[in-house]
Amino acid sequence: MAGNDDDDVYILFLGIALSVALLGGVGSFLTWLAGQVSGVIAGGGWPDSSPTDCFDIAFKLVRHPSDPQGAWPPAAAAALGSGAVFFTLLAVFLTVAAVGTIFLVRVFLNVRRHRPVRRLRLGYASGWEVRRLLSARAVQNKAGQVRPSTHGQPARTVKPEDVGFYLGRDIRSRRKLYASLEHTAVIVAPPRQGKDVHFVTPFTIDAPGPCIVTSSRRETFINTAMMRAQYGEVYVFDPYNWTGWPNRMRWSPLQGCEDPNVCAVRSGTLVQSSGFDIAREGSSTLSGVVTLIRCLLHAGAIGKLNFREVMRWVYEASGEQALEILRQGEREGRVAAGYPGQLEFNMRNERLWSGVIQAMHCFSHPNVLEDCCPEPGEEFDFVNFLKGRNTLYFVAKRQSDWGGIYPIVTTILEQYFRSARGTAMKSPTGRLDPPLTFELNQVADVFVSGGLPTYMGESGGYSIAVHLYLTSLAEARAKFGADGTAALLDNAAIKIISGGAGTAKDLSDLSDLVGKHDGKQILTPDELRTMPFGRAVVVADTARPVEMWLTPWWKRKDRDAIASGKAAVEAMISQMNAPSAPAATVPVDEDEDEDSSIVW
Repeated sequence: MAGNDDDDVYILFLGIALSVALLGGVGSFLTWLAGQVSGVIAGGGWPDSSPTDCFDIAFKLVRHPSDPQGAWPPAAAAALGSGAVFFTLLAVFLTVAAVGTIFLVRVFLNVRRHRPVRRLRLGYASGWEVRRLLSARAVQNKAGQVRPSTHGQPARTVKPEDVGFYLGRDIRSRRKLYASLEHTAVIVAPPRQGKDVHFVTPFTIDAPGPCIVTSSRRETFINTAMMRAQYGEVYVFDPYNWTGWPNRMRWSPLQGCEDPNVCAVRSGTLVQSSGFDIAREGSSTLSGVVTLIRCLLHAGAIGKLNFREVMRWVYEASGEQALEILRQGEREGRVAAGYPGQLEFNMRNERLWSGVIQAMHCFSHPNVLEDCCPEPGEEFDFVNFLKGRNTLYFVAKRQSDWGGIYPIVTTILEQYFRSARGTAMKSPTGRLDPPLTFELNQVADVFVSGGLPTYMGESGGYSIAVHLYLTSLAEARAKFGADGTAALLDNAAIKIISGGAGTAKDLSDLSDLVGKHDGKQILTPDELRTMPFGRAVVVADTARPVEMWLTPWWKRKDRDAIASGKAAVEAMISQMNAPSAPAATVPVDEDEDEDSSIVW
């Protein structure tokens, strides 16, 4: 729930009132003291007046400033010194008080800049900055823009959770922090630092529209599946059947490949994500492999074949049937010009077929091939998926003997990013409503696409929320390159950094990202490394950094419902894996524990 966004205004007026009262009290006391001392200097002794008379004296003096004696009680007035002595002493006392105040303020500011006193340190966003850029009111004010269906509705009546995501609470202003739906985010959190419990699980549950979640473990699915099932359909791309979820997502690589542009993107993505290195393979070899796959996919789609037939062509290194389909299609005007000739030229090269087999090896496992060969009517309908608060999970694991399905997941996500963007562009408002959310956990193992930085930069404008999770900057640089990692961070409106392990370079880079104040780092690398569990720093838009408390899912108001759903899914999985159940078809390394084995 949103906090009261008028808190800062109330605090401002309260601060002004307290300041006026304090200054008035100090001024009244110094006025009284100047009169008392003037009596001593004039030889009349200490006037018969107590400090409790100071307010009355100050009030009378303001009304008749030319008659200081008239402001004092009659019994004390005769002992006062002259007006000149009184006003001279008053000026001296006020000057000393002002200089002393300035000195104390400077001492206080220096203490705030002192490194160990972190809570009072300068350089963090003020309460006003938080209210303007990261509060519930900030995301509510954008409601009509990010969700056109709320246009015309008073901003205060829109729930912040319908147009944004709750991040945490500012430890200084104690204000709740929200990110708008159009804010893409990068979360850097090392293993065991709670990215699932603080971000992935809550964001998945709270996603106000369709949500696509990737996970290298079952944790997110177990925590959120039942909660999301209350709002819409829940699908799982789970070829190894780890979840036992009945609503399986089935997808064919031939989907949409009647369009040559779709074929070109899909074949390029499959080759890029299959570990090919242009420096090692050579541009001509890669180009030939991409061309062969592109032509095979196009032929399979034009011929309305099952994907098993295309894989048979790959296994047999034979493109004769595909060539005949393309030639027939070209004569009928259903095939892009030149495709038959390109296939005929490249399929004679046996080395290229070796590359095709390597790129398509991700489909070799029988379970994977089964889920990628849906019958007519069984194929996942992404357009319909976008219309409700539905959820799609990708859960998988790499097997050394069968290969991983990472290229398949990358290819599907690439298609869905493009499809979602195209659907938004065709809508009257240019946005998706309900908005789409991508929770890309372990993104460096799931979706290493050259187009991801571009999607990060553009998605917000289509009401597509993208949340990327990295374990470290080094991991991102290894997969995306230094320039690609920089582009990801540049295009992310929000960067969230939690504590934990990290290399010296990573910690230094993250510390620089948080920023500096007066030439000093707001958070040193060591402070970032030792930041306790449940706390993180957020750098958002033009705001200065905010250190925040995080809320794990078990401290949410709906924790009981989450726990019940979690128990139900765990029971379902336990029943599926009971001794009477069929043995799993996927070989598991006995030396691996569950967490380490569930990878892409």
